[in-house]
Amino acid sequence: MMSISFSQKNLWRLLEFFVVTIPLSSFISIRLLVISLIFSFFIKSKISFYYLYSHSWDVILYLTLLCFGLIYSDDLDLGLRVLETSFSFLAIPLILFRLTLIDLKAIDRIFQAFLLGVLISSFICFSFAIYRYINESDIQVFFFETFTEVINSHPTYLAYYIIFSITIELYNLYHYRYETKVFLHFIILFFLFGILILTGGQTAFISMLFVFSFFILKFITEERNGNRKLVIGSIVIMLAVMFLVSLIENNNRSLELNDSWERATLWKSAIVANSNVLLGVGTGDYKIALNDYYLTHNMASFASGSYNAHNQFIQILFSNGILGLISIIIMIVRPIYVGIKTNNVLPILCMFPFLIYGITEVFLGRFQGVVFFALLHQMFLTQVSKNRMN
Repeated sequence: MMSISFSQKNLWRLLEFFVVTIPLSSFISIRLLVISLIFSFFIKSKISFYYLYSHSWDVILYLTLLCFGLIYSDDLDLGLRVLETSFSFLAIPLILFRLTLIDLKAIDRIFQAFLLGVLISSFICFSFAIYRYINESDIQVFFFETFTEVINSHPTYLAYYIIFSITIELYNLYHYRYETKVFLHFIILFFLFGILILTGGQTAFISMLFVFSFFILKFITEERNGNRKLVIGSIVIMLAVMFLVSLIENNNRSLELNDSWERATLWKSAIVANSNVLLGVGTGDYKIALNDYYLTHNMASFASGSYNAHNQFIQILFSNGILGLISIIIMIVRPIYVGIKTNNVLPILCMFPFLIYGITEVFLGRFQGVVFFALLHQMFLTQVSKNRMN
């Protein structure tokens, strides 16, 4: 990284520490994010506000629509909590706006800091599961919510984090970006894949299938060598394990290794209950409106659990209408588009799974999902701008 002021170095260290804690604890990470934001206001920046707008105009559009949705919401308390959950969409760009001399190596350090956090959280979950199994002899302690409850995380979000980490490891290994301890990174790769098998369902497998297919096609069309053969060999092994696990799930449902369940009813409910397709029911009223629909259509069990649509795109259409749906699609597609335009495949590989996960989950429903998406969104746009400058 270029020579920077003492205060900027401190902010950068604080940002890296915040990134490490994202997979570990939302309680700690959100407080570090607030501290980083406050600290950033005391740092002088020579970058114009146009730079901030050019990197974050789609985020600003999304947050504006959420705020507009409060105007026609009766439940302002829930609406404000939604905005609070989306706080990182605003905080992360503002922090990066103050760090005037970010370079590509610094961005890689952010990705490696996140990888470290994922490794620590995965190790904690796995170790605690072993401890519980020794005492309880229940194989279910290794799967899904039971596996991740020690870090107070939903398995869906840990699966998000692991898919990204595996993608980064494959990308760096394939392109010789690790000069030392290459064998250690292969061990990390297989360890994370093993944790993904325990926490991820069919949606995670589909996302990984997309990533694996890319590297296999790249290997077929490019020059081959020993290192790349090791990467592809690792991918083939992981693919075989994925298909084997899927086969076991299909043949022995009693193991309950699958996280899939009936979601079509939830999707249909959110679509039919939407009284205003253009604007939605309101940022704060989606829970009331959907629960009312459940209760009047003999789905009391869904109402008691206050289930959302379990589809990010249907959910935002329900709460904020077509305008909200357009804004979230723009946020997901924009890094993919600039990646295609600049021949940078990393944003494509890492953002595309959000499109897949958006079909079965509301990944922006919790701070864990919002902060991860906001971080990747901003870092990839920053990375692309730095590539253009080099």
